[in-house]
Amino acid sequence: MAKEVLTPEELSAKKIRRSNGWTRFWAIVLALVLVGASTGFALSQAKKANEEAAKQQEELASSFAANVSAGGAQSWDDGASNGSGASNGDAAAPASNEAEEAAKAINAATAAAATAGYDWTRNSKYTKPIDVGSATDILNKVIKGVDANASIDSVVGGFIGIGDKKASVKKGDDPAEALGYQGANYKLKATSLKASDLKDLSVSEGTYTFKLADANTPQKDGSNSLSRFTDDIITQSEVSVAIKDAVGSAITVSGLTCTYSNINVKVVIKDGKLTEMTYSFDADVSELALKVAVVSVKGTGAMHTEASYSNFVY
Repeated sequence: MAKEVLTPEELSAKKIRRSNGWTRFWAIVLALVLVGASTGFALSQAKKANEEAAKQQEELASSFAANVSAGGAQSWDDGASNGSGASNGDAAAPASNEAEEAAKAINAATAAAATAGYDWTRNSKYTKPIDVGSATDILNKVIKGVDANASIDSVVGGFIGIGDKKASVKKGDDPAEALGYQGANYKLKATSLKASDLKDLSVSEGTYTFKLADANTPQKDGSNSLSRFTDDIITQSEVSVAIKDAVGSAITVSGLTCTYSNINVKVVIKDGKLTEMTYSFDADVSELALKVAVVSVKGTGAMHTEASYSNFVY
């Protein structure tokens, strides 16, 4: 029987399916490893957590009582801003006419480019390895028992896009599908930037360079400058869905705190059309809170990411 000959497009699609399959496989492995690794020290960890919680409650009660007796007002912040508001540096500021014109030009150009064909690259690397505290060594030993070349860094990296990626989107194709796993996050977005978003703006012959304000745990709702520019953002809800799809309720995500900083953007527009766009940022996950059985696990990590869009076909 003759061997099937695949076109370059079919080979690429097959490679993407295989890659996506391994990513989902590791999602399940990681979740099951967390459950298995946790049961061995669940009781001691739970006892320790209860003692720490009781101590914190006592300190809070004492602090509150002292404040009230002194006639002070107690202010509480539940951290529910999710990246919106002044805490992200997005407070409105007077914008120049140049910034107004730049925002309009970029928004119009990206709206047209979002339906065009283009080449995409994304390079992301850890600047601080994944650390889940006392569970780190246990997790790595079990993971390496399955694959000697794998680690918790490579497993989690599949979720957050660590590594070098590139793809081409043909005009008329669905970018989210063409860009592979997490493609919906990486596709070029029709931006909705405001003039006040463009920090340190420089304009020269159709080339716009600027910075976006730091974003603390931003959501993809347009409430912050980063989400008005891209969907290349990690959110708690997405992590929760990914884990729930893998292992049901065995692991729950109770919190995610991630700060995006050093957000730099370059946009090149010629004759009203986008010809090139690049961006880079640093992302620092100061807490990913997971509940595994009766054990609370907190992870940390950081990465630097650079991405580009070029070779547009309108």
